[in-house]
Amino acid sequence: MKILNRYLLREFVAPFLGSLLIFSVIILVILVFDQLKFVMDNHAGFLLAAKYFVLQLPFNLLLIVPLAVLFGVLFSLGSLSKASELIAMRAGGVDLFKVAVPLVMAGALVGLGSILFNETVVPKTKSMAEHVRQVEIEKKAVTHTTQRSNVSLRGSGNRMYHIDRFDGPTSSMTGVILLEFDQGIRLKSRLDAQGAVYRDGRWVFQKGWMRVFDENGVEILAQPFEELPMDLEEKPDDFLAEQKEAQELNMPELLAYIDQLKKNGEDYHKELVELHLKVAFPFACVVLVLLGVPTGWSLGKWSSVATSIGLVLFVAFAYLGLIRVGEALGESGVLPPILAGWMANVVFAALGGWLMVRRNR
Repeated sequence: MKILNRYLLREFVAPFLGSLLIFSVIILVILVFDQLKFVMDNHAGFLLAAKYFVLQLPFNLLLIVPLAVLFGVLFSLGSLSKASELIAMRAGGVDLFKVAVPLVMAGALVGLGSILFNETVVPKTKSMAEHVRQVEIEKKAVTHTTQRSNVSLRGSGNRMYHIDRFDGPTSSMTGVILLEFDQGIRLKSRLDAQGAVYRDGRWVFQKGWMRVFDENGVEILAQPFEELPMDLEEKPDDFLAEQKEAQELNMPELLAYIDQLKKNGEDYHKELVELHLKVAFPFACVVLVLLGVPTGWSLGKWSSVATSIGLVLFVAFAYLGLIRVGEALGESGVLPPILAGWMANVVFAALGGWLMVRRNR
């Protein structure tokens, strides 16, 4: 059986890698035609333009990996079916589920690789692409924000800052709320101040109240102050850093951001859906194998590159459409975020499982 597994994997790898390469080239061509006017209007040279387009490729590559897996399964099994090799396998006691095992394992490995790629490479290349666009192509000066409004920042020591306005040149803030939690979610203290200024390496809070709470959340101290110096690790530059979009955060950063929103009492459905999608979308590499195995098994004389590509495009539209529907339902609170993020996988896994059982009869 190990020989059969190796044979199936060998038949899968070539069309998978080939389709991945071809899809990457197609995406690159689409990027070039879509943004060619922007590059030419800014008189970017060939090497700079190539650098800009290549840096955008990793993010888009993630979208096509599950489709390349599906194409690899469809084409490899379709070719084996067309050559009557699958019939010979079945005559030798090999059923559809045994054929699926090595391909599911391959899909799982590709999915894990996609998660690692998304956590390490994609955030860096997206940031680099944006820098190339703004600084090297558009020739914009690198500027630093000097003022920010409605700032929420998770600080060290389980502290949370809420600031109406922060002014960089004076290293001062107005409308300050500083919350401190224990290791869980219990509120230990709350500081409300009209303002604060960074002076001699420490923050000096002005005109406010300091409240302390016991383990049951009961207020045990409420003390007004005119000035309250505090040694905190956060420096003025920390409050000027721009918040990233949820799609630009890796999973640990996104978890921390969701925790911050929870403590703020703000809506976090969108971010929680995005967190689940970061795992659910790469897991599509496994789900689409379950769909592709019974389909490829049944192609027979209809197996061809054109047929495989047509099926891949049909599945792509259906799968991505379900993802968008799940996102909308999850962000609006109609569905729990975990169900919204995994809805497409659940539907396609159920369909693939049903086809597996039916085709194996």
